[in-house]
Amino acid sequence: MQVANQINMIMLQKTKLELTFNSKRDYKLITPCCGRKNTDGKFINYKNLSQEYGYCHSCGKASLPPTIYADENGNEYVWNELENKFQTDFIPTKNGIANLPTITTQKFIDESIIWKLFKVNPENNLLQYLRKTYGDTKTEDAKETYALGTNNDGGIIFWSINSNLKVQKAKIAYYDTNGKRTNKFKVPYKNEDGYFNCLFGEHLIYDKIKTKKTVVLTESEKTAIIGYILFPKYVWVAYGGINGLTENKVSSLIGHNVLIIPDMSENAVSIILNKIPFLISLGINAKIWDMTESKTDDQLKLEGIYNNDLEDVFRKICTVK
Repeated sequence: MQVANQINMIMLQKTKLELTFNSKRDYKLITPCCGRKNTDGKFINYKNLSQEYGYCHSCGKASLPPTIYADENGNEYVWNELENKFQTDFIPTKNGIANLPTITTQKFIDESIIWKLFKVNPENNLLQYLRKTYGDTKTEDAKETYALGTNNDGGIIFWSINSNLKVQKAKIAYYDTNGKRTNKFKVPYKNEDGYFNCLFGEHLIYDKIKTKKTVVLTESEKTAIIGYILFPKYVWVAYGGINGLTENKVSSLIGHNVLIIPDMSENAVSIILNKIPFLISLGINAKIWDMTESKTDDQLKLEGIYNNDLEDVFRKICTVK
């Protein structure tokens, strides 16, 4: 299979795509990167592409169309990262540009893909780090609970599984052997294709635990996993980054007691503080644990704890065998 894919790669050529910003802003757009309304016009679309493609001045992320490959007959393909194959399920424009339609209906990822990638060996660096640090038994339990997979290039796959046990999206992240995240990550299933995100670990939130169990909401998936390993009496979920707690993710939290723990920076804490009134208005009993203790970023940097997350705190308060 790998040999065939390499041959296909040689035969296919990348098509050139010119990206030019549109002079007009779409103020009604929900940004694909931040998941927020574009009322401030900070998200700029590219010309001749679907409205989800552009650059966001708010978070600094570019939402780009997939790379298009063409064969000698003019047939066009995109590369599927997870299934390791070329596919043709996109709609090109008459100019040959990958102009994917706006899709509002949620698509779901076939569950069989999860369990296929669950069994990949050797495991990714993060799982190996967790086994070395917290032991095989607890790590295996966490791996099964969150259906953690390994991509063919060594990344860990965080699946977004909703409260109905449907798989909505995937994020592939890369860690060093010491458990530290690198800057590399992939999101193979795109918003414009109908794959929208939910909270990581949302499948662990259900009505019977309302008022009985606290839902702890962390920034990173890794922190939620380690929280589950050390303190399983709580329900650990993650919102996936500093701007990840978007309006479309919070419906599963309604009626629950929620403790939100952002990473240690002024910006991370400020973003969550601004969201608390909105969450409460929805019927979410939301509180924040400000680990910065109201210190400035300069003070945090002097103490060597700027941008630390909950695992850094765990290391100080827990004795791990």
